[in-house]
Amino acid sequence: MADLASTCKDKLAYFRIKELKDILHQLGLPKQGKKQDLIDRVLALLSDEQGQRHHGWGRKNSFTKEAVAKIVDDIYRKMQIQSAPDLATRSHTGSDLFRPKDEVNDSFQPQPVTKVRCICDSKLLNDNMIQCEDDRCHVWQHMSCVLVPDKPTEGVGPEVPPHFYCELCRLSRADPFWVTTGNPLPPLKFMSSGVANDGTSVLQTVEKTFQLSRADRETVQRSEYDLQVWCILMNDKVQFRMQWPQYAELEVNGFAVRVVTRPGSQLLGINGRDDGPLITTCSREGTNKICLRRVDNRTFCFGVRVARRRSVPQSFKEKLSSVSSQRCTN
Repeated sequence: MADLASTCKDKLAYFRIKELKDILHQLGLPKQGKKQDLIDRVLALLSDEQGQRHHGWGRKNSFTKEAVAKIVDDIYRKMQIQSAPDLATRSHTGSDLFRPKDEVNDSFQPQPVTKVRCICDSKLLNDNMIQCEDDRCHVWQHMSCVLVPDKPTEGVGPEVPPHFYCELCRLSRADPFWVTTGNPLPPLKFMSSGVANDGTSVLQTVEKTFQLSRADRETVQRSEYDLQVWCILMNDKVQFRMQWPQYAELEVNGFAVRVVTRPGSQLLGINGRDDGPLITTCSREGTNKICLRRVDNRTFCFGVRVARRRSVPQSFKEKLSSVSSQRCTN
């Protein structure tokens, strides 16, 4: 493998930043930095087992060393075809050096493996990403956006949990009798409302609009569907449940909607669960306005989804299917 790394290193040295970024895009790695940083990022995947990890990502890259070498060689060949004189000359004089290894699979077709869907709505990659573990999701998110420490400490990053699920996958597990079929209002994070000089929490108001298409409006009119507002505590110790802030007040198109039955000052216990209120009757086709007020210094996330009811037998069957698939993979 040392020869493989050496061969790729020589090729990478001739590449421009454009070609290096193309390689990193196919590998699903960050494309920011100087030329040498980009080269080192590729070589790290060819060096050793530690290099097989994304810098700061904490998860193995899905490409083998041979696959990485194949991507580098493909880009190199394209540069030759595009008549780069110095590369063509050098490759002719050093053909043994640049000959692709036999173990490289010529049928390999690299595909971008990184899907970024963060709560901040940014698609940019950085060196501190975390991936959802759900087999049907696997999105990457920024750690600084989705990992909220209980007690923030300046200069200290958030603790990475042993198992991480994005907010939508947490929601899908929060209530087995509802299945998400659409998200008219994608997940929206709202930070701490802060503390006043006297130590009390400050009232915070979040107003958003969302579009409800004619198709969605017709869907939620059916008996097995509804439009639901949901909310989760970002750093909830119980990952798979809904939870509303203290003193939460919700309005949809000017109509007051009750979110919880407990007193506004009462915190949700470790064994408690909140529900997502249904807003089908106060929604309309086109633009809808939603307003959420709260007095709480914790960080939450809320959104609006189109959801379908699932019967007890359907929920039980889905759970059995999930357990069976986990046993097969393990």
